[in-house]
Order: sequence, then structure tokens, then C-alpha cells
Amino acid sequence: MNLFKNHIQFYLKVFLFFSFLLIQSCALSSSGNIRDYKEYIPEQKQTGLIPSGKLRITFLGTSSLLLDDGETQILTDGFFTRPSLFRTAFLKISTDISVLNSVIEQTRMNRLKGIFVCHSHYDHAMDAPFVAKLTGANLYGSSSTLNVGLGADLPRDRMHLFIPGKPIRIGKFTITVLSSKHTPPFRILGKTNATDPNKPNIDLPLVQPVKATDYIEGGAFDFLVQHGTRSLLIKGSTNYIEGALDRYRADVLFLGIAQLSKQPETFQEEYYNQTVRALKAKLVVPIHWDNFFKPLAEPLEPNLKIGDDFNSNMNFILRKTKADGIGVILLQGFETIDLF
Repeated sequence: MNLFKNHIQFYLKVFLFFSFLLIQSCALSSSGNIRDYKEYIPEQKQTGLIPSGKLRITFLGTSSLLLDDGETQILTDGFFTRPSLFRTAFLKISTDISVLNSVIEQTRMNRLKGIFVCHSHYDHAMDAPFVAKLTGANLYGSSSTLNVGLGADLPRDRMHLFIPGKPIRIGKFTITVLSSKHTPPFRILGKTNATDPNKPNIDLPLVQPVKATDYIEGGAFDFLVQHGTRSLLIKGSTNYIEGALDRYRADVLFLGIAQLSKQPETFQEEYYNQTVRALKAKLVVPIHWDNFFKPLAEPLEPNLKIGDDFNSNMNFILRKTKADGIGVILLQGFETIDLF
């Protein structure tokens, strides 16, 4: 009888073990295949001179975008280290300077004047002050982002606190920081990214290495970028403040879509109305759709199934934009588009 019981327990353990592996492999697989949307991918890696009057945008994963008019470069976030899921979940993380140097060299980031950080979670703010140190650029952000900068020993005179609504002129660019909201909180494996109301900001210099959770949001922001008579808006988080964009117009919208389909249908519809339709955008470029636990040097893959559904996100955007006659472009890592 005991032998039979031991056999049952053994096989039960084996069953549970392989069930765990199966669930894990499904949860940690990609939530879509970017090649299914190849008709929307321009597959351009332009390295030649930027045509006069044009603005070249290079997508560098998550919501990191390099804007270049041939004279001046502006960067959002600049998150290039992209530590692995295991390291992010269980260890302390820190910036990999060799990765930053590689990206800076590959993109010819030699005229960078300003880095604007969407919010202070690690996948936005972690590398920003180090990119600033390597390029000589100034860092623009919330008080939390500036404490990340202080922890990286970036000089105070190279850091500037966001003043929402006040235009900032850099070269031929005019950047207006707009208050926004972070993607609605989610819970994975018992953990949530919701901001603790008792600790909403990074209040002291953040010195690496630190835990990923030490990077506190500290407020979320959109960036309205005007260049000449044309404009674009960069929205790094999948959320909105009702009516906040009604007074603005943007020819091109770089739209965060992470976890869009995980929200109620009413939220999805209103998100589209409060962004794409409010701005009267003519072109939408989805951002923050990629699995940022994988290196930027490899082809980008959609977010993991455990926390997102890339196919549903894209299909919603494509359905709505098609009905409104709005163009959509999906950029792979290091791919570029020349606007205006």
C-alpha cells in the first residue's frame, strides 16, 4: 500500500512539474508575431544624409525615439540596457555602458541636445542620465527622474525639471511636456506595478545597482514636438487624461499600446478617441509594444503573453484607423522614417 502511495506521489510531482513548465513556456512566449504585420513595416534603416526639411525618427525599442533634423537630435527615454527577465525579477540591475556606447555609435548620436523621460520606471529612466553623460546632452524629467540623474552623478546644471505646458526650444525643435497617466496598474505573479500612494516619487539620489522596483513612476508625461509648421506627439503610456489633448494637433502620433487590449472595451474606445481622434493625427506609429527583456541588438519581439496581447492591441488600432482613413506604420528596432 505504501509503495503504491509513493508511486502516486511521484507521478503527481512529475505531472505538476511538467504542468508548471508548460504554463511557464506559454506565459513567457511572445504575444504575437511582428511579421504578421509586415505590410505596415517599412523596413528602412537609412544612414544617408537627412533630406532638407525632413525629420528622421529612429525607433529604439519601448518608447525610446531618436529625433534628428540633420542639425539637432532629441531623444526620449534612451532605455538600451534591457536587462533579462530573470535579472530584473530577482537581482539588482544597472546600466551597461558598453550597450549604450554601441547604440550611440550605431545611430550616430553625435548631436544629441536633450533627453526627455516619459516617467521614472526603469524601462524609461534607468539609462537616460548615462546617455546624457556619454553624449553631453541635457536631461529633462520629473523630480524622480532628476534623482536618477543625481544617482548617476550627472551635473545638476545638465538636468531640468519638467514644467508641463511650458514650451522648450532646442534648435528648430519646440517640445511641450504634457501631464498624462501611466498605463493602468496590472498584477503578475502576485506583484503589481501600482504606485504606492505613500511613496509616489523617487525622493533621494538613486545609485545603481538597485532593484527594478526602486524606479518609481513619479508622474507620467506626453511630449508634443513641433518642428517648423508640423508636429508630432509621443505618448509612452497607454492612458489618458480626459480632454488633455483637445487643444493640440499632431500630424503623427507615436502611440503607446502596451496592455491596451487588457483594458475594458470602454477604455479602449475612449483611449483612441482621446488620442488619435483628439489630435486629428494622420499617421499612427505604435510604440512600447516590444519585449524589453530581450536585447535591442536582436530583432524586437512583442511583449510576453503573461502580461500583454500584441495581436489584440494591433488589431484594435488597425480596425479603428482603417475606419477613419488614418495610416499606420510599425517600426522594428533601429528602423527609421523620414517625416514631413
